[in-house]
Amino acid sequence: MSTLKELTAEKHKEAESQPFIKSIFAGNVDKEQYIDYLYQLLYIYKILERYGDIHSLFEGMEDLKRTNEIEKDYTEMITFPPYPQVRESTEKYVTYLNSISQEPQKLMAHIYVRHMGDLFGGQMLAKLLPGPNNMFVFKDIPGLINKVRAKLDISMADEANTAFQFNIDILKEYD
Repeated sequence: MSTLKELTAEKHKEAESQPFIKSIFAGNVDKEQYIDYLYQLLYIYKILERYGDIHSLFEGMEDLKRTNEIEKDYTEMITFPPYPQVRESTEKYVTYLNSISQEPQKLMAHIYVRHMGDLFGGQMLAKLLPGPNNMFVFKDIPGLINKVRAKLDISMADEANTAFQFNIDILKEYD
């Protein structure tokens, strides 16, 4: 029997292989591009976490939510006009999230992709990215990982792959 991680491994690998992500791991990320990317994340997380709250998906793991921390990072880093705008790929993702707003199982798949990435890869990324990186600071990473995993099952694989594809589409705009 496969796991959700195994069923999404190909899309996960594709997301990690995007040039923007590679530039981060090489320590060469452009600060202005990263600020723009943070702005896109802020827009996505506000919607995803709002729907997650409506369906109590963060119950018992409130520290998993990242909107406030992303906003702190963005606010501290933004110093220049012109200010970022919502990108087309981000708008498409948010439109999609709105379309599944009444489907908690699907929303949980997106929380899995977005928030588990913050829990796992975020610790490494925080050392490579400019800014304060509050979005990667959690009180109890192992505990949060276990709580998220308890809400997952393999039936979420297709939707998690959809979340990865939206992420890939956003990352490609930074090529």
